[in-house]
Amino acid sequence: MSFHAKNTISGKEGRLFLDGEEMAYIKSLEANIEKQKSEVNIMGRRMTGHKTTGATGTGTATFYKVTSRFARIMMNYVKKGEDPYFTLQAVLDDKSSGRGTERVTLFDVNFDSAKIAGLDVDSEALEEEVPFTFEDFDIPESLSDSFS
Repeated sequence: MSFHAKNTISGKEGRLFLDGEEMAYIKSLEANIEKQKSEVNIMGRRMTGHKTTGATGTGTATFYKVTSRFARIMMNYVKKGEDPYFTLQAVLDDKSSGRGTERVTLFDVNFDSAKIAGLDVDSEALEEEVPFTFEDFDIPESLSDSFS
């Protein structure tokens, strides 16, 4: 097995879709699964054991500020009680790496907060960071595990 520099994947070779609509103004995306664990004390052991009891999905997307979409989502929740859930799909496909395509789909995505106003005299491009939770995920296409 041989690893080559060309096998590394450029983070610029990705796309993000929200309910099937490409979000061309995405700057970065990170989604994580964190296991929930309970402590288990065991007689005769000095170290505490841990039992996995569940998992939580969280993430953050950073977008260039070109729309009021996320502020409107929050306004609709505050004013009307509408709290939509979405499907996000991240596609990573750096053809020059030879690693294949990875598609990660996040289900039941719910945005936690959104910036409703922002000005910055020193900024060349305004950005907005949108944290979220999700309740399920799938990886129907994944990157190759072997190098050739």
